[in-house]
Amino acid sequence: MFNFANFYQLIAQDTRLQPWLNVLPQQLTDWQNAEHGDFDRWLRALNKIPQDVPDQVDLKNSVTIGSSTPYHSGELKKLESLLKTFHPWRKGPYTVHDIHIDTEWRSDWKWDRVLPHISPLKNRSVLDVGCGNGYHMWRMLGEGARLTVGIDPSHLFLIQFEAIRKLMGNDQRAHLLPLGIEQLPKLEAYDTVFSMGVLYHRRSPLDHLIQLKDQLVSGGELVLETLVIEGDENA
Repeated sequence: MFNFANFYQLIAQDTRLQPWLNVLPQQLTDWQNAEHGDFDRWLRALNKIPQDVPDQVDLKNSVTIGSSTPYHSGELKKLESLLKTFHPWRKGPYTVHDIHIDTEWRSDWKWDRVLPHISPLKNRSVLDVGCGNGYHMWRMLGEGARLTVGIDPSHLFLIQFEAIRKLMGNDQRAHLLPLGIEQLPKLEAYDTVFSMGVLYHRRSPLDHLIQLKDQLVSGGELVLETLVIEGDENA
């Protein structure tokens, strides 16, 4: 079972996020009660991953975790085997104590394309909609974000995120919740909201845009990245 108590405590101290407590605990209880065939196996593997306190972390240029006291070969092989339990990894790549997690997507390339066009993230609270395993959330912290919250209903993505977070020293600046955007109340709480690679999957793109707007503070920034097609005004 997952324990979201740290996140509840965090949002209880934020006047904008507090109203979420009216619905969030029940939503996450319902999620935990829904069965998933592989979840127990993934959870057992997650519990075996050590909670590190790394002293070499790069979130600015990549997502790289290391230590001045390196793992010995047996520990590395065990860790690599545990991380492989969570295949497939889609967003990434990650480097963990010299273990390269080869991912299906080069999310770092997308980040490099998007970053020059957005407002600085320093001290901002950020919501990442459709965050996958949270790769971009770590990069947002690397740009100085105060808090990153990601939502994605996938069980596997949550497990992958929590594995990286354990290896990151249980960093409480980033939180992933297994929810969809339609489950969020109108919070108007985030300085920046990201929706990258999501809009073209939505049955009603306009409703999605309204849902994103409902999460932004007045004057906040929506970062919308999507596929486009060329055409005239009738396209």
